[in-house]
Amino acid sequence: MKIIASDLITLVTPSTEDANYLATNVSDNFRTNPWKASVSAESTLTIDVAAGSNAVFLSYMNSGTVTVEVKDSVGATIYGPTGHTINLYNPNLWVDYTLQSGVAEITQTFSDPGTAVPYCGVVRAGYAYDFRDFDYGLSEGLKKFGIEKNYNNGAKYDHTSIIVRTFSGSFVVNRDSDFYYFMHRILKQYGRGPYAMLISEYLTNYDWGVFGWLDSDLGSGSHDYPNQSTISISIEEGV
Repeated sequence: MKIIASDLITLVTPSTEDANYLATNVSDNFRTNPWKASVSAESTLTIDVAAGSNAVFLSYMNSGTVTVEVKDSVGATIYGPTGHTINLYNPNLWVDYTLQSGVAEITQTFSDPGTAVPYCGVVRAGYAYDFRDFDYGLSEGLKKFGIEKNYNNGAKYDHTSIIVRTFSGSFVVNRDSDFYYFMHRILKQYGRGPYAMLISEYLTNYDWGVFGWLDSDLGSGSHDYPNQSTISISIEEGV
């Protein structure tokens, strides 16, 4: 599992933007408050990232293809440009690149939005902490937000505004190097998040890329082995 706890983006520059959906929206905590281009054509977002980054994450897009190119502090390309096919039923993208001691510039090109203008809800770039994947038994579900009402005649009214994913599970880590790092340097410092996460590194379609919050109790651990510990957390995808 990988997690970007602190966003290092310092500037977002769009090729075009709708005056009601500015590019700065990708830096807030709401996926459904997106940046939108002002034209129904291929569009770009270019982000400047402070020193110390090695990953970028995007969520909530309507483009069938997103091409990513990463340049280092002297303008040399260190990743891409590489086109990624996006699952429009679960539009997330995670890209790893070489850890940068200096600043980085990342250009994301949004293509194939059909007749609609391209949009993107969230972009996060920073240092991705790398932990072991969840153990078998990881739970995944759905949670809906909306209005539900029962009428006197037995009929139901159900207006669903958005559906998000939920995850709950545990993973084993080395106690000294990872357990206290996760619990103290990440959770105690950044709280519930939201975090950009790649729950499994074994998938190539990014279905388990999540922009989400932790439960209010943050997480818990158990010291089951002499040198290893188990961390248990629950995650709810952000709206």
